[in-house]
Amino acid sequence: MPSLRTFPVAISLSLLGLGAAVTAQAATVGLPFKVVAYDATYTLHPNGSYTAKIHEVTSPLSHFGVQKFAQAHHQYPAKMARLQVTQAYTLSPSGKKYPVAKDKIFTRTLPVVADAPEFSDAKAITVVFPHVAVGDDLVSNWKLDWKKPFFPDELSFGKTIPYFLQADQVHIVIHAPADMHLHWGSTGAYHVTHNVQGQTQTITATLRQPHPEALQPNAVSFYQVSPSFTVSTFPSWEAIGDAYWKYAEPAEKVTPEVQKLADKIAGDKTGQAAVQALYDWTVHHIRWVGVETGLSGYKPFPADTTLNQRYGDCKAAAALLVALLHARHIAAQPVLLGAGNDFTFRKVADLPRLNHAIVYVPQYHLYLDATSGYAPMGTIPLPDAHQPVILVSEHSTLASTPGDDPEASGMIGMEKVAVSADGSMAAQETLHLTGYGAWVWKDLLARVPTSEYPAVLHQALAQAGVMAQSSTLSTSPTHSLQDPFTLQARWQTAPGVPLNNDSRIHLHYGLNTASLRNLTARLSSPTVKYPAFMPYGQGTWSSIVTLPKGFSWKVQKHTQTVKNAAGSFTETTDPLNSEQLRVQYHMALAHMVYSPEQYPDLYKLVSQAYALTQEGFAVEK
Repeated sequence: MPSLRTFPVAISLSLLGLGAAVTAQAATVGLPFKVVAYDATYTLHPNGSYTAKIHEVTSPLSHFGVQKFAQAHHQYPAKMARLQVTQAYTLSPSGKKYPVAKDKIFTRTLPVVADAPEFSDAKAITVVFPHVAVGDDLVSNWKLDWKKPFFPDELSFGKTIPYFLQADQVHIVIHAPADMHLHWGSTGAYHVTHNVQGQTQTITATLRQPHPEALQPNAVSFYQVSPSFTVSTFPSWEAIGDAYWKYAEPAEKVTPEVQKLADKIAGDKTGQAAVQALYDWTVHHIRWVGVETGLSGYKPFPADTTLNQRYGDCKAAAALLVALLHARHIAAQPVLLGAGNDFTFRKVADLPRLNHAIVYVPQYHLYLDATSGYAPMGTIPLPDAHQPVILVSEHSTLASTPGDDPEASGMIGMEKVAVSADGSMAAQETLHLTGYGAWVWKDLLARVPTSEYPAVLHQALAQAGVMAQSSTLSTSPTHSLQDPFTLQARWQTAPGVPLNNDSRIHLHYGLNTASLRNLTARLSSPTVKYPAFMPYGQGTWSSIVTLPKGFSWKVQKHTQTVKNAAGSFTETTDPLNSEQLRVQYHMALAHMVYSPEQYPDLYKLVSQAYALTQEGFAVEK
């Protein structure tokens, strides 16, 4: 599915790295640039085509802004649209104008097209402004001619301004035939009007955001909570599914080649065993290609084409898997969603919101992502979890993927730590991961040569407060579609503070990526304005710590529990003998996404739990 969310450009996600620069005291301090003006006029046509004239002015606010944002960059699908720059220049505060030379406006084919020429026709125009300094205005005028709609007689587009970005003026005007059925809506501070004069209807959307909000590092996607304006011919999200069905149904045809392969893969298997065999085969044998902006972003390739090529995008892989399941008389249907951490559908159906296709098997309530690479059947990959979705059919319906419960991701960790009198430690750890937590680790480690695994472990230990002088890491195969995914680690630290009669030992929990240390890092303040994204699930961790001879634990067996509506935490301390101590904790978060009203309970839960783990354990000589 297309990755473009709006035209002409969605504000770069690199802005999300500005957390250290944006403060609650003054949200604009440290921002690299602002939108001075964005004026767009659209003329819509009944067949779904349109033209647009866009006047865009940005201003760098810092040296970093000059270095990073002194270019204007817009993408478009070359087979469906024509984009051109009609004028561009730098305007200094003194009023001096520096025009952009024609040879400084670059049109190029994006690299993704070379990797997936059948699935993408993406091009980009980049304007390189001259004589740019802090406080200058970077002015560009664009003309867009959208010649071919994604679906016959349909269109959908909009404009989102991140809540943490200053925008002095956004003004959008849409002209369309009076009898053209349009749906529009807005969130945030957008002001929208609609009027009809003669044969023309006009929609105007205006936004001024002179005082942006501070960036909330743990917030859901800014698309979910920022001011947005959308116009669409689709009367509902289900209508998008119905339109997609007209493309998907013929692509899912069970040809003789598909039938032969399905029978060979499934053999005498039936029911869920057959589903698993067909899913596993598709994941392992169909290579993912494509980041699409054109028609191929919404029109899947036929199943037998994907079968013969052994590669395809998410829609192609989904169409093939549906066809294989149908060949074995198992009901299945494609599913459209917006993968990521935007967990809502707005009131108006916004086609660019949908960027991914998976498969639903209603008999077993299974969501299958044929391009996940590492997710076993029944496991929802993290980007697909807890998402509103369209179950595509002739009469499409809405649903939600699982993932908002603790069982969606699980970790069981076991650790044996030997403490020496010189303060050094040697540890052996084993982690069993399930759900989207396992998927995240597989996805990470599959990108890293096994020779680099010790470096990955060293970094994870450092984040947990362990400075290891030696470490090794091994795992079960990353390409396996079986649960659990297992990691085994060994590490050793250099000598530290020698043990004495007043020592207290603090557990670092080593490779435990679901530790309270990581959780507290995501809780930046006791309250939040926007929903918080906390992909945790549940975890159980057990440490057995052995002291050197001559030392013993001054610890009593006890259990401490913290529990509220956000989840629960339990720590159990159990001296096995004078030299060995077992400490076990179990943490479970009730949700993946916490509303601002739910968040204080989460903050309280994690804060209290973290305080318990920081008390340490007394040792005597």
